[in-house]
Order: sequence, then C-alpha cells, then structure tokens
Amino acid sequence: MARSQPLSSRSMLPFYLHLFLETPAALNFFFNPGQQLGLSESVPQAEAVVRQYAVLLLSSNLVALAMICRPSDGTTQRVSGALGIYHVAPLVRAVGKIWAGQVSLSSGLGGPWVHAFGHAIALFLLLSLYLKPIIPR
Repeated sequence: MARSQPLSSRSMLPFYLHLFLETPAALNFFFNPGQQLGLSESVPQAEAVVRQYAVLLLSSNLVALAMICRPSDGTTQRVSGALGIYHVAPLVRAVGKIWAGQVSLSSGLGGPWVHAFGHAIALFLLLSLYLKPIIPR
C-alpha cells in the first residue's frame, strides 16, 4: 500500500482560497437572492433556487475544510480537481460581464474584475494541486 506524502500548509492554500472566495458568495446568495437575479420584483421560486445554490456552495466549503483538516492523499488531489473545475463557471460569468461592459465595482462583492481574478487564481491553484503527483507510483 502506497503511503501518501504530507502536503505542507502552503500546499493547502488552494483550499483556503476556495473558502475565502465562496463563503461570502454563499452568504450573499442565501441572504440576498434577489440581488443575484437582477429582477425588479421578487420571484420566490427563483430566489429559492439561488438559496439552494448557496447551500451547495457552503457544502463545497465544508469539503474544502475537510481536505485542510486531513492527511493528504489521492483523495485530496482528486477533490482539488473537482473544486478547480467548479471555478470555471464563475470565471466565465465574470469574463462575460467584463466583455459586456458591466464592470461596476458596486455590483456585489467587488464586481467582475475581482471575480475573474479570484476565480482564475483558484482555478489555477486547485488544478495545479490536482496535477501534482503526491502519491508514489
């Protein structure tokens, strides 16, 4: 049975970054779902879906926290890949807003430039950890 090599706390930076990015987003989605929809009036069914998404984000944070608190192994590597792939969608969304000229910094949690930068870094770090061989073959 192959023994896993411990990753340094610096190697856990991608999981910390995921927590840093997604905790405020999840709370904002949960407590202000209408802000995400951009609708002039409340649509309870749509707000319920946004709140459900917030809970999914919080669940991903619990997964990231679990990875930080356990010894590193192949599971750590695979989870970093899964969380990395998640960051593609918000990155694409932020870049789309930038290209559409929606670059207001007051548009919630820093605006699209901040989102694009944060999600690009998270994507890169998480996928780098995923691609790093941590289990001797």
